[in-house]
Amino acid sequence: MTEPAPAWITPQDVALYADRVYPSGDSAMDGRIDGATFAVKAAIEERRSDLDFSDRALVPENVRQGSIYWAAQLFQTRNAPSGYAGYGDETSLYDALGARRAEILRLVGWRRPGLF
Repeated sequence: MTEPAPAWITPQDVALYADRVYPSGDSAMDGRIDGATFAVKAAIEERRSDLDFSDRALVPENVRQGSIYWAAQLFQTRNAPSGYAGYGDETSLYDALGARRAEILRLVGWRRPGLF
């Protein structure tokens, strides 16, 4: 019997990037990490139907890494009292998420809307 292929993005990947322990024992925080991870996973799999997500090795590294960044950003935004993603108390609000969001969408290959 063969083991199933590892998921292409996991809550552990996101927690590691966000500098958190997973599972942490705090069900609320673990739930927020799970929610962010699975929301991004579903969005990418739906939007990038040209890719094979059945095995981590088949997903391009830029798509995987951009998805981890996006899920961590969702987690941090949900976790921040101000509503802005940040990793410290003195987070600068200069270009709040704009440049980072563009970089994430470029990495995951999110196509721009166009006219037909």
